[in-house]
Amino acid sequence: MKKIQILLLVLFSTLCIGPLVFLLLQVKASSFSLLLANDLTKQSILGTIILSFCVSSLCLLIGFPLAWLVERTDIPISQRLKSWLMLPYIIPPYIGAIAWISLANPQSGFLNILFGTHGFNIYSWTGLVFIESSFLFTYVFMTTASALSKMDSSLEESARICGANHFQVFCHITVPILKPALVNGFLLVFLSTAASFGVPAMIGGPARLHFITTQIFAFQRLGTENGLLMSIAFSSLLMVSSLLLFFGLKLFDDVQKVSMVGGKSSRPSLVELGKLKVPVLITILSFLFIVLIMPFLSLLFSSLSETQGVISLTNIGFKNFSRILFSTEETPRAFYNSFLLSISAGLVITILSFFTAYVQSRSDNKTRNWIEGIVNLPFSTPGTILAISMILVFSQSFWGRWSLYNSLGLLLVAYILKFFSLSLKTLTESFSQIHQSLEEAAQLCGASRFRILIDIYFPILRPALFATFFLIMMPCLSELTMTLLLSGPGQETLGILIYQLQEYSDMGGGGAAVISTLILTFILCFNLAYHLLQERRSIA
Repeated sequence: MKKIQILLLVLFSTLCIGPLVFLLLQVKASSFSLLLANDLTKQSILGTIILSFCVSSLCLLIGFPLAWLVERTDIPISQRLKSWLMLPYIIPPYIGAIAWISLANPQSGFLNILFGTHGFNIYSWTGLVFIESSFLFTYVFMTTASALSKMDSSLEESARICGANHFQVFCHITVPILKPALVNGFLLVFLSTAASFGVPAMIGGPARLHFITTQIFAFQRLGTENGLLMSIAFSSLLMVSSLLLFFGLKLFDDVQKVSMVGGKSSRPSLVELGKLKVPVLITILSFLFIVLIMPFLSLLFSSLSETQGVISLTNIGFKNFSRILFSTEETPRAFYNSFLLSISAGLVITILSFFTAYVQSRSDNKTRNWIEGIVNLPFSTPGTILAISMILVFSQSFWGRWSLYNSLGLLLVAYILKFFSLSLKTLTESFSQIHQSLEEAAQLCGASRFRILIDIYFPILRPALFATFFLIMMPCLSELTMTLLLSGPGQETLGILIYQLQEYSDMGGGGAAVISTLILTFILCFNLAYHLLQERRSIA
């Protein structure tokens, strides 16, 4: 087992750390000189910092109260609300950007047409912050809700017994205990916003707003040596900043862990909302309507509108679907490539993480932490940076004459490196919940380790494996940032096709909405089927 641990450590170090280190080695002083001489550099850095801070702050103001209302009050249908509030987490933000473009385009947006005004302009700082926040608030919501569900409620109840009102308990007990979770959620949103590409490109581009990720893409697309040098220099700056912030977050999380957020003795007494119950419920449902239902309806209406910007029943039809699905040459190829890559990545990652998680569950804490830290590096690295590093590595033909550059194989490797940590963390936690007595009994009966994995662990962990496959397949199916930089001619995916249709290759309009509607429908149906399956298993 020790030899296998060392082998995994070497393998993950080579795959996860190697490309990032090679990127740093390519940075030259002249690259920074070129970068600083560019007028857009300072604008991009300042814009990224301001955007990330604004989105993180707004997500904190949205996610924390929602988590507290769901976990600590007697609001009706709290569990359903919790599930609905987590739905934006599985929806690609750039699809939300396309939906809000159809809603709040200053010229032809549905909201402007309905209200007879041009006051709704999504191409602005306000629009950009709103779209990012409407999806990323789930980070704060999930981390805070998880901490609240694990928090020992005895301190809150003791404070109430001593005469403190609900507001005093909230301010002096709940908030201080939840500080690590709130900081965690804030920094996660900050990192995600700084690393995002789709929304800043689609919203910030027309508004002439510049950000680091979009500028890296622009430099790389120049196709010149100076453009490549500037993209490498900018990528290294963003990578170092992101990794320092990520590991600072991990360090803060370890230091700030409080025993009161480690378990609970009983279910907490819920705060009674009284007359506020119905208004609060209506407010949350209205929020869900704005961030989920209204954008989805706008995508559907846009995809069915034969002429964009015209609200009329006579304008509804399936002309756009017919044109995109049956008359657009790239569409069948994009569907084939996306499903091939997402299914392949899901299977490879699930199988590899199944065996790796078993080794992790039998490893000492030091080795386990090293492997977890290494596989977390690509996930915490912005997609533009990971893509640039892989372009540099595989364009040099490190492996002799064989190279993955400009191939679907390189996209598959990128997806595996990017999302492997999600699968490994999920399955490692699942393995830790299985008592070793089952394995010891099988060993006494003469079973090999492989037989134990297949006959004992695999049946027990089948639901977790299915969940892991879904967890990996969904983001791979609609991934945009890395794919846009790594794909070559004839390697269109659904994400690239949506981006191309939205930005420049669909003169009639509605094409991006067609593909986005299909992807969103597939994701939501898959998610619903998975939850129904889980409910049936729990009943059984």
